[in-house]
Amino acid sequence: MTTYGQTFKNLREAKGISLSNAAKNVVSKSFLSRFEREQSNIVFDKLYRLLLNINVSVEEFVYLDNQRHGRYQPFHYEDTKDYVDSQTVDYSASLSNYYYQKWQTSDEEFYYVNFLKEKVSMEKHQLAVVEEKEKTFLFNYLFNRETWTHYEVRLYMSIISLFTPMQSFYLTQQMVKNGSETIDVNWNHQADFLYVILNTALIMAYTNNVSELIRLIAQAKSAIHNEQYLYEKTELHFIEGLLFYLQGKHELAKTRVKEAINVFNVLDSKQLAKLYSHRWEKFFKMYNNSCVKRKN
Repeated sequence: MTTYGQTFKNLREAKGISLSNAAKNVVSKSFLSRFEREQSNIVFDKLYRLLLNINVSVEEFVYLDNQRHGRYQPFHYEDTKDYVDSQTVDYSASLSNYYYQKWQTSDEEFYYVNFLKEKVSMEKHQLAVVEEKEKTFLFNYLFNRETWTHYEVRLYMSIISLFTPMQSFYLTQQMVKNGSETIDVNWNHQADFLYVILNTALIMAYTNNVSELIRLIAQAKSAIHNEQYLYEKTELHFIEGLLFYLQGKHELAKTRVKEAINVFNVLDSKQLAKLYSHRWEKFFKMYNNSCVKRKN
């Protein structure tokens, strides 16, 4: 007998999913209840489909089960892929329509959340408008997650632009608090987790929120524990430069920023060098505007 039932129950309840919705189209509600109480075994195929119902990958599930019961195993990290979803506009439109129809016929929260995720993607191309009540729903949905798995992190990555700077900071802290135990599942999960922290740190730097920026930098350093995180380390080096500038250490800040941009050039990442040069200019512009406002 495994401990999978107990782990499944913990994740299901943490995500606020009922027995009925978790069991839907896979097993009966009574069978799932027995499985969660360790009174019934389950075949892999059905467990896999149950995990789909609660938005948890098999990899995450096995990792959490091992961790919560003291069975630590080595993990093999796959190469990091692109951090941000690269769906085409047409694909987003198709997914948006699909999830909307599913939501209309089932009234299930899962479909509504995914519909809004695609709607945000469409908004970035000026093809949709996300309403304030929808933004509020998404903020509350993520803020109230007791366990953040890769699904929640990826969702947040794709909609972070919706929120105010401080809302982003609060959600990122929720992610760190409620998702830290899943970041070691594989390299992609770590990279996504770190992407959110660094992205939020940039937002804090742009908006002159120094104490929050310091906290995020410390969290990023704690999350970087693999020698192959060259991109993330370089971005963190750049962000520390922005912090130094906000602290009045202007020459040190310029040196840090220049070093980071040079690394991207050395790596023959001309587009990244261009991107971070643009971010430095954006930071400077926003910093000077805030100084003018304070004087007035």
